[in-house]
Amino acid sequence: MRHRGFLILVGFGLMGALSSCGQPQPEAKSVKRDDATIMREWLYGPRSTVPGISWQPSGLGIRLLVAGTGAVPTRADRVRVHYLCTLKDGKVIDDSRTRGGPADLVMKTLIAGWAEGMEALKPGGKAEFFVPPSLGYGTMGGGGVPAGAGLIFEVELLAVNP
Repeated sequence: MRHRGFLILVGFGLMGALSSCGQPQPEAKSVKRDDATIMREWLYGPRSTVPGISWQPSGLGIRLLVAGTGAVPTRADRVRVHYLCTLKDGKVIDDSRTRGGPADLVMKTLIAGWAEGMEALKPGGKAEFFVPPSLGYGTMGGGGVPAGAGLIFEVELLAVNP
């Protein structure tokens, strides 16, 4: 007797499925996004869609906060900067201000994403760099950065010393 009730339910299910055959079904709406957009949202969340961020072909995002004046640093230069490096969740990795003063850095020793971003700054300028893992510490991590982490740098370029 229990089997007969089950067969009746299956029969009704098949009738419903067959009755919709040949009829147009509403198309599922989907938003097509490219892989770069998906990666940016995963790495940086809602900040990735903030207007004013210029996404480079390398995957680096740059948001200019203050325009500077003068010479743009090259990879052969030394720079004096104040910076704040955080993970996407806001965890601070490094901060020059808490260290007591600006940092003097050699451009060619910086991680690729930071060096690329610096080439968009002039002295007196300030920007945010959204650095994907491939331009940062990659799958290995290092210096307090977890493996595969994207980084957010807020950088103020104080001086360029060739």
